[in-house]
Amino acid sequence: MKLNSKYFDNIRSIREKKNHTKDCDNLGCKEPGEYIAKNKNGKTLFYCIDHIRLHNKNYNFFSDMTEEEIIDFQISSITGHRPTWKMGSNHNTSKKDFFEFYADNFDDPFGFFEEEKNNTGKPFGKGKSGTSKAFKELGLRGKPSKKEIQNKFKELVKSLHPDINGKNQENEEKLKDIINAYNQLKSSGLC
Repeated sequence: MKLNSKYFDNIRSIREKKNHTKDCDNLGCKEPGEYIAKNKNGKTLFYCIDHIRLHNKNYNFFSDMTEEEIIDFQISSITGHRPTWKMGSNHNTSKKDFFEFYADNFDDPFGFFEEEKNNTGKPFGKGKSGTSKAFKELGLRGKPSKKEIQNKFKELVKSLHPDINGKNQENEEKLKDIINAYNQLKSSGLC
């Protein structure tokens, strides 16, 4: 392609300089108002480069907000001002187990999930009885603090871990029970 062809010259456009007839809205300034700014009332103002910089430097978005509104805005800005939900907290579904919920529609021709289908009860149950069983499994009495529960759990996991015990089957089962007990306490908000 030739840059000096008659066809190429026809498609070039000449950039026109803007002729600003509006002066800067700042008092006493006669510079052209090339930059647009809006105040809180929605009024459009035209400023020169120096005064638009000053306007932007002094602009405070939060000036009319209370402290609580500012905190709410900051928290909401973390997610882009969109609603969020906790993971796994869909309140429209019931709390049934996966295999109970999909029992009618779930086809397992090779029997891979027979154990899960037959196992309907949780090891610790719900409510106070499940919590007390979980405390008993961890070897805790009374009302221990979160830190005590976490420390006891860490201690038991370290002592029963298969890498330390040489893959002892009994200890692995005990470790599973302790992890389930800790998860029960965690889901009930105790740790």
